[in-house]
Amino acid sequence: MLLDELTLRKLDQWRASKAPNLTRAEAAKILLTESLFDRELSTTQKTRSHVSYPSTEQLAALYSLERVSGFGPVKFRDMNEAGIDTRSVIENPSTLPFTGLVGEKLRKGISALTKADFVIDLKRAFEQLERAREFSASILTHGDPNYPKRVYASNNPIPVLYVRGDPKIWDGSGCVAVVGSRNTRQPYADGTRKFATTAAKKGIVVVSGFALGADSIGHTTAFRVGGKTVCVMPCGLDKIFPPENRELWDQLLSYPKAVFVSEFRFGQRASSLLLRKRNKLIVAFAQGILVSQSAEDGGAMNAYKFGREQRKPVSTFKSDGTKETTGNALIAGDNRTGAFAFESTQDGMSYEAWLQKLSS
Repeated sequence: MLLDELTLRKLDQWRASKAPNLTRAEAAKILLTESLFDRELSTTQKTRSHVSYPSTEQLAALYSLERVSGFGPVKFRDMNEAGIDTRSVIENPSTLPFTGLVGEKLRKGISALTKADFVIDLKRAFEQLERAREFSASILTHGDPNYPKRVYASNNPIPVLYVRGDPKIWDGSGCVAVVGSRNTRQPYADGTRKFATTAAKKGIVVVSGFALGADSIGHTTAFRVGGKTVCVMPCGLDKIFPPENRELWDQLLSYPKAVFVSEFRFGQRASSLLLRKRNKLIVAFAQGILVSQSAEDGGAMNAYKFGREQRKPVSTFKSDGTKETTGNALIAGDNRTGAFAFESTQDGMSYEAWLQKLSS
């Protein structure tokens, strides 16, 4: 591509102010692709109204701020509510709306960011937007009308969410988390299925983490009865985890009432730390949580702990006295989360009554 002298000067001015370590070819590719994508997006949104993205520079600025120690999800929300653009904070840290020692520390952290950091983040943002376009996925940030309102209002308002599917399914709908052991057995599996059936038929979104066992029962049940479901993933949305759920992955990707969500970038593999973070996001989506079956030291108990932290009701099924249900017994005795335990053989009316309380 040949550029005239005036265009080259403008390109070099942009590189000097934003990313001087980019070559002219790299800078031209980013700017040209973003310009063409903006045009493509205006056409795409006519047929896929759910697809939305930030600009490359805005996403890069978010990535850069995430590098700063102490700049967590709540700080991003506070900045958004103050009407402060992330790009302006990178260029002028004094616009950061935080005072005292915390504000001083954050401003120093931003000032310490180098041009090389921003170049890396600019390239990363460009790559993530390319991957999102490839999968017809959205990248939601604070201020986007499709960003989930419950997550935004929680203590875990993740600043960047990656979404495959139509996020409008959670608009105006109640949400309940259904989680539990990967080895959920009878009668807890049947109880989970009945609970998810009741919720889905009432129009309540079943939210879970796409794991084997209770999570898969929740998603599959919502799918089979024509309900809505949100799959919160512990990895990038180009990865199937666990791989044993490939068939369910394919089914839900083609199902218009299912959405896959992650706080992790395309290309990111799952890990034990990310599984725990995934559970916190599940709870942020939900008004209440069902932990169907879990040992006291089971991974599903993280959802119970996050539910308690976020002051949300947590229900379970009564323990049968085995080690595999010691978590059930703990939840059933905790008044801080409602101390509520179903009989595993209860009918839908009992579940309906508890679900009704979530929205009252």
